[in-house]
Amino acid sequence: MALRHSVRFGRMYHTERHSSLRPVTWIISDGNVLNDYKATRIASALQTPYEVKNIFKPRFVPPLLHQKLTNVRALLQPDLSGPLSHVEDTVGNDDLPQLAIATSNNCLPALLEIKQRTRGQSISVYLGLPDVKLAQIDALVFSRFDQMRLRYLGPARANLENAISTLLPFSGALMPHPQGLAQAESKRTVVVCIGSGVEPAGFKLQTSDIDILAEGLEHTQPEKLCVLLSPELSSHLKSKVHTLLVNRLRHNSSSDVEVVDYSLPGQPSPVDIIASASLVVATADDIPSVSLAVSLHRPVYIAGEERTTNILRNYYQVLDASNLVRRFYPKGSRYSYMVMSDISGDIDEYSALRDHEPWTKYDSHQDLSNISDFIRQRIKTLNK
Repeated sequence: MALRHSVRFGRMYHTERHSSLRPVTWIISDGNVLNDYKATRIASALQTPYEVKNIFKPRFVPPLLHQKLTNVRALLQPDLSGPLSHVEDTVGNDDLPQLAIATSNNCLPALLEIKQRTRGQSISVYLGLPDVKLAQIDALVFSRFDQMRLRYLGPARANLENAISTLLPFSGALMPHPQGLAQAESKRTVVVCIGSGVEPAGFKLQTSDIDILAEGLEHTQPEKLCVLLSPELSSHLKSKVHTLLVNRLRHNSSSDVEVVDYSLPGQPSPVDIIASASLVVATADDIPSVSLAVSLHRPVYIAGEERTTNILRNYYQVLDASNLVRRFYPKGSRYSYMVMSDISGDIDEYSALRDHEPWTKYDSHQDLSNISDFIRQRIKTLNK
């Protein structure tokens, strides 16, 4: 019997193989708006219809225990049907997608469950470095930072046929952005991005870092200051940000200070906020915000970079050498003694340390094109 074909994801597929899978992409979401943004950008580039599916968050048992119980159930009942254990609002195996995209380790159990239910037929895409065996994912999208972490574990692990790499973690942001076009007409706005507080590859945010950041911002006196707090930031550090930075600047400066806490629902899009900024100051642990701001062609300054170590320090040196970021060393701050005496051009008041080369405009359009082409090629390879 001849096989019929249908065109999906830019190539020919055997309908017999995918007869039980819906021609749709699932965005596996843990509620992080930035993660959803970049996943939907890739799905759109693939020109596939997509649906956002939230991960199931158990109320009465810890997430890790729920995952282990689900794994045991899958072993005992390999032909399991019915609603998925790790994804909300699912019907059963007849509702599963041809492609699923995840962007955080919180979403990995759902991504792997889809693979198990479809007997490996559904294509899995993961952005970042997953906490599972890399061969379990069909298409991996790494950043240079992820590659550096892999090389630390062993050179052979950094060159994988199921992975593509970009210099920055893919953020989904593309220029021109409507907010970015209107930015020049708005008043001078500085956006301060506070990360989760910890980057295991080489930085831990301390109270002294917040104090130094506030002192540096006092010297710059922006008209408007918008502080973005990561949803993963601890309540202790969040309290310190309010006490040492927000309240201090409201009391000692004329800046209009606004706080956006992404652990709370109904917050404005960070993409729009950063796109409309005059410049961005990010703590060294907040690589997602750094990537987003650089992709939106905002000047980006790293607070606390001098305290980074190991892989993270090396990564920021790569970004600095590429003229994508600068250290946050404001003019007139405690770092003034480090200013070189032979600066020939205009001093950058946010990084008054040395002469700087002009900012590089990062090409995120090329990243998206390369990623979507790679995923299409992986689909073609896996379906031969």
